[in-house]
Amino acid sequence: RKGLHRLLNPAAFPFTANPLKNKQLFACVAQQAGLPIAAACDPAREDLAVWLAGEADIIAKPSFQSKGQGVERFRREGAGWHGADGPIAEAALRTRLLGLWRGGGVIQRRLPTHQALVDLSPSALPTLRVVTCLDETGAPEACDLALRLSAGGARPVDNFNAGNLVLGIDDQGRCLPAWLGGDGPPTPYDRHPATGAAIAGTAVPDLAEAIALACRAHQAFATGFTVIGWDVGLTSNGPMLIEGNWNPGTDILQLVNGQGLAETRLGALYRHHLATLPAGRWRSARVMEWDRRGR
Repeated sequence: RKGLHRLLNPAAFPFTANPLKNKQLFACVAQQAGLPIAAACDPAREDLAVWLAGEADIIAKPSFQSKGQGVERFRREGAGWHGADGPIAEAALRTRLLGLWRGGGVIQRRLPTHQALVDLSPSALPTLRVVTCLDETGAPEACDLALRLSAGGARPVDNFNAGNLVLGIDDQGRCLPAWLGGDGPPTPYDRHPATGAAIAGTAVPDLAEAIALACRAHQAFATGFTVIGWDVGLTSNGPMLIEGNWNPGTDILQLVNGQGLAETRLGALYRHHLATLPAGRWRSARVMEWDRRGR
């Protein structure tokens, strides 16, 4: 999969120049395109201490990471800040955040979950995975969907491989039963395993707007990227762009839809683009074993 995406998305390498891997670069491109993203602090342009004074709940994300690795949440409780390991002095927090930022990470305001999904994603912002692919005319097309929900664990992420929930969406925009990830085989749930709230049949809020946002985003990132997996946050302020993935997985799409990739519109577009790749692109393809940052 990664080798195919490297062929279809030649702008993915080097990672430092990849706006779908370099989180600071992603924020710059999204802002320039007028796409809605979380408010963030850029310590090169503003004082981090001043910014923190106006915040109560933040998310810190390292760059060049995937699958929610290294993401941390810090909340102001009373007079101090608290993280996953308990209280943290503000000076120590600033040092930690500045180190993350110097490594290419981002410091963002935590986005509030849409009220309709609060009981379905209790620990993290739910995200709609929208896979867009350039169609035969070169226009972005939304080809597949999956909704990710927090199962209620300690980590502030909704990634399926972190033990969370993923589900498909029917033609009426309503949730299908969710699948719980983890160490064993995925398990289906009609109700949330932690809150007991009904999952199956629940309407997905702002669905059309979220899909439209992903297509707009692909237009802004289209140079060098044929297929992108977007994570769109379903917030109380409407859909917000969280990130794009140059190497989107297809396993959860096949799981929630109950069909193989080859049977879908996305599979047809993969075939189209691979069949029309220049011969030189195939000849220059490299074995994908280990990605080193910057290569």
